[in-house]
Amino acid sequence: MAKLIQVNGDLEVKKADAIVRARYKLNPLSLKFITSLIAGLKRSDDINEEYVFKVRDFKELTGLKRKDLYWAVKEALKELLEKPIYIPRGKDENDNSFLMLNWVASAEYKEGEGIVEFEISNKLRPYLLEAQKRFLKYKLENILPLRSSYSIRMYEILKDWLELNKRYGNKAEKIISLKDFREILEIPNSYRFNNIKVQVLNKAKAELEKHTDIIFDYQEIKTGRKVTHLHFFIKENPKNAQQNYSIQENYFKSRKAFVALLRKNYNGNGKFWGFKKIDGISYWLGLDNNGLVYGGADGKGIKDFNAVEAERLYDTWLKIAQNSLIYQELVSNGVCLKELAENNKELWLELREDLIRLKEEGVI
Repeated sequence: MAKLIQVNGDLEVKKADAIVRARYKLNPLSLKFITSLIAGLKRSDDINEEYVFKVRDFKELTGLKRKDLYWAVKEALKELLEKPIYIPRGKDENDNSFLMLNWVASAEYKEGEGIVEFEISNKLRPYLLEAQKRFLKYKLENILPLRSSYSIRMYEILKDWLELNKRYGNKAEKIISLKDFREILEIPNSYRFNNIKVQVLNKAKAELEKHTDIIFDYQEIKTGRKVTHLHFFIKENPKNAQQNYSIQENYFKSRKAFVALLRKNYNGNGKFWGFKKIDGISYWLGLDNNGLVYGGADGKGIKDFNAVEAERLYDTWLKIAQNSLIYQELVSNGVCLKELAENNKELWLELREDLIRLKEEGVI
């Protein structure tokens, strides 16, 4: 049975670094369509998984009018089947190896049911399911308002550069040759630099500042009188900054910070993500709608936790977060463990085995 993909703007998109920097060109609607689908994929999906996507979800995401929906979906699927993605595979500049494939292996639109059924190429699947050392993550809502496909591509590329430089403590800037820039975005040869400046760079600059969580500036680098390179400077957008609730950086930065968060009793539709028994009492923790820690225990809330209880919870979940890759991924994706146990037995058992291993090894 095909798996239903449900999408919303708050979902996180994950693309391997090779996909971000691959060569391809899709119209804005097709790019939003495939990116929305990618946001709904899970690493735990079966290798032969087929997917179902409700067209009305795409309509709500993009604001398409009903009369344009059939045409838009048809054109998007046609592009995804006909316009390949070109992924360089060379180990160095002298190695011209590459992988070329389509975004989807097949797609079927069922108008009466309002759904699209599609398959993903097995060779493309690893690049979309985070099975790589380097990958980009961002909220889907960032690209939905962008009107230009160049703006969407530039958002992903610049976001990737920003995150990479932050990781290594470097300034978020990048110099790229105009030739490489043209190739990655597949800008037509008919575009002179002035066209690129107006239609690609300046348009993206304005759109990203208005709608996304990053901003950028650039300088032209000339060789003689000709522009040959572009120097980009990327920053987080102070107007639209989205807080990055990394479990390692925020919840477990220090015992003091963790206890401080525990003592703030956040309410909302939280997602359960951990519990521990201390002296016969079950304590549970979760994340609220803003990604902040909330929780309680048998007969009392977080505000009533004493220092010993809070510290013992900290010690347990810090060790799990440090030693279980499965747990790290689930929490970073905001997965509710209760829902996981009910809907994905295989991954739930995998997590249980991981926790049992940590207990047997004396880690927790």
